[in-house]
Formats: sequence, C-alpha cells, structure tokens
Amino acid sequence: MSAKEHIEHIATNRSDAFCNIPHPSGHGFLTCGAFAWQKFDDIGDRVTELDRQLKGRVHPSAAKKAVINAFVNRVLREERDVLREETVRLVVNDAAIALKESLATIEHYFPCVLFLYGGPDKFEIGPVTFSRRRKFFSGKRSALRQSVQTSERLHVEDVERAIEGGFPRDQAHTPTSSRQFVRHIQADALRTYRGYPWVASVRIVRCDEKVSEEVAAHVVETALNVIRVFLGANRTEQIRLAWSRGDALRTAHLYADEDGTIHPRVGSRSIGPVGSENWHDGLFVVGNPEFNVFCSALRALVDPNELVELHARFIDSINWFGDAATDTEPTASVVKYASAIERLLFGRYEPGRTRDFAKRIKLIFDEFDCVGKEHAYTNASEIYKIRSTLLHGSRSPRDLSARRLAITAEQLARTCLICAADLYPMIFRLFRNPGAKELDEVMAEIAKDGVEPLLTKAGFSRSQRSVVT
Repeated sequence: MSAKEHIEHIATNRSDAFCNIPHPSGHGFLTCGAFAWQKFDDIGDRVTELDRQLKGRVHPSAAKKAVINAFVNRVLREERDVLREETVRLVVNDAAIALKESLATIEHYFPCVLFLYGGPDKFEIGPVTFSRRRKFFSGKRSALRQSVQTSERLHVEDVERAIEGGFPRDQAHTPTSSRQFVRHIQADALRTYRGYPWVASVRIVRCDEKVSEEVAAHVVETALNVIRVFLGANRTEQIRLAWSRGDALRTAHLYADEDGTIHPRVGSRSIGPVGSENWHDGLFVVGNPEFNVFCSALRALVDPNELVELHARFIDSINWFGDAATDTEPTASVVKYASAIERLLFGRYEPGRTRDFAKRIKLIFDEFDCVGKEHAYTNASEIYKIRSTLLHGSRSPRDLSARRLAITAEQLARTCLICAADLYPMIFRLFRNPGAKELDEVMAEIAKDGVEPLLTKAGFSRSQRSVVT
C-alpha cells in the first residue's frame, strides 16, 4: 500500500493498526493485519507444543517472533509459495531451531524480605538458596567485577554493529559513554538490592530468558510458601519476594490533629523485625522427613516438565496455602485454605462435599494422630460451610468472625499438608502415575482399613513412611 492507502485502511480497520512484521529489506515494517497476527500466535503455540524440547520453556511472545522471522525470511525474502507444504515445514523448522538456540540455563537472584535476626547466614529449601545480602555480595564480588567489564565490551560491540547497520554515529554511544551507562545500570541495581536483607538464588534449566525468570520467581515464591507452612502465617506475615504484589515495604502517613498541626509517620518493613529469632529451629527440625518431602517436590520445578498429577496437586496446595497466608482479607484466606485442602485430599468433585470434607479431614487427623483431632470434624464442617456461603454470596466478605475462622482454617490446612508429605510418598510407591482416581481410592482404603495396611503394601514402616518421595 501507499502511505495514503495505509492510513485509509487503518482508519476503517483499527484492529490492524499495530500488527506489524519486519520488512524483508531489513528496514522498516509491513502491516500484516489482525487476522494474520493471530495466525502467527497460533503457529507459535503449535511449534512449542509439538516439540518436547520446547514445551513449557519458551514464552509465547518469543515463539511468535521466531515464526514471524522465519516467515519473513522464507516467504517474503526468498519468495516461496506460502501454500506449499515444503514452505510450511521450512518456516516451522527454522522457528524451532531458533527457539532451541535461545534456551539457556540461568541462575537468578531475587532480593527478599526474610528474618532479620537469628539463624544462619545461608540456608536451602530444595533448589533455592537463601543468603543474607552481605554474604551473597561478598561471595559474588569477583564475578560482579568481571561481569561489568564483559557488559561494557558487549555494549560497545552492539553500538558498533548498530552504526554499521545505519544508525547515526553522532547519536550513538561512544566507548566512554557505553562504559558509564553500563556502570550506572549495575550501580542502580545494587542500590536496590541493598534495601533488602536477603537474596534468594535458584538455577533454572534450559528455558528462554523470559520463561526462566518467571519459573525462577515461581520456585522462590513456592519456597517461601514452604516456610509459611512450617512456621505459620502469623510468624511469616512479612516475608516476601521484593517484587511481590502486596503492601508497600516503605510507607508514609500524614495526619492532622485538632489544632491543625500535621504530623508525619514513616515505616519500613524490609529492614524491620520479621518473625522470631529462633525461626531456624522451627524450620529445620533435625530428622524431619516431611520437610525433606517438601524440598524434594520443589527440585523438580527448576527443569520445566509436565508434572504427574499428584506432584502438581502437592505444589498447588502449598501455593494455595501461601496465597491464603498473605491475603489481607481473612474471608478470602478461609476460601483459599479450604481450596488447599480440597486440592490435596480430593480427586474428583462429587455432591455432598461439606460432609465428605469434614470426614476426610477427621480421617487424616485420626490416622496420623494429629494435635486437635478431637475437634477436627467440627472445625472442618464450620470452615467448609463458611467457604460455601462466602462463595455463593450468603455471607458478607467483611464478616467479623472471619479472623478467628482464618486461624482455624490455617491450622487445618497446615496439618493436612504436613500429613500429605507422609501420605503422598506411599501413593507414589503404590501407583506408577497416580491421578485423581487413585487418590480417591487410597482415601477410601484408609477410611475402611486405616493407614497401616497401606504402609505395609508400600513397603514402609511407621517410622519410614516419608523416605521415598
């Protein structure tokens, strides 16, 4: 189209306005239209679904970009017939090769708000290593210095390539300004990290950069949720990833008294006391097999693959618990704690869940001899009824009794999760790829004969039931 035709087309087809692909000449763009834009999305999704080496490791936007680049090269630049099967194979193959080349194993570092006092300067939860900020940077001092020099060189080389491609030299960075720019970026990043007391490190295997960062954040957040499970919501109220959504870490408030005098108040949650000084004793109990199961469950997440259903249920339940523990609305927390239990103990949905929910929780409490087993059925019935009335609109989300109910729901969910760290290894041992059906079968067997026959069948003793994960 001419410029005039293009403007007229966009005026009547607004959805096409930002649907652009690179021009085959290497300069500028072509408008492909919204329909073709969606097709590129669909083909990108297909490429990553069909290739096992790419599934779950490539961001949709990267897959789409790879397909577009292959299309521009094979169809527009080489002028191949887009309707021929050979052309389609070339485009898909080129995109897959480019995406595989983008995969890399990357170690990510996230600043965190964790315990200010007590415990060691470094500890691990599965694949995640938590280090106090000073210890982390003292160990990375040499690598940081060398990385700055490498980044400076690469930036200078990138500028030279851009100039060779036609970018005006008088508008480009000089070698000196490139070095200043790189050093400024790193100094700004380090300044931000210094506002947080801990750094979490995790290595993600063979993903593109964007997916790698998303997976890393998910794994670290799940590790924090494990801490929340073992130490409780109240003691871990303030722990979080630096970038997590939630209450601001630095706050200020202005208020006026009756005389009109305005008073300031400031606060900082990232450097204030978080938890108790003996947090480490509560988290790392010597010979705690349940904690080892949680850590084992996390290790599989750093190399993205499709999890077996029971493994996914366990991870989902941990994160439901974490969402509940960090929610500022107690009524929402009740719903999420109940969801954590349901995801953990129920395979398929069936009518009459309120009674079954309470019976199944009581069964777990009785078989694993949990504290509070005498009240488990009553508490579980109350929690599920509250959850149902909240979801169906019969009860206000501002219910004044919600805080008490949230505490009860937390105790139930926490106990069920820790018991599942005993129960799930047995189910894994008994079934090759356990799913919803097998979970319900095991719960029915426990209700009928107790947990001892399952222990025997799985080859566990009562003291060894968490050995296999």
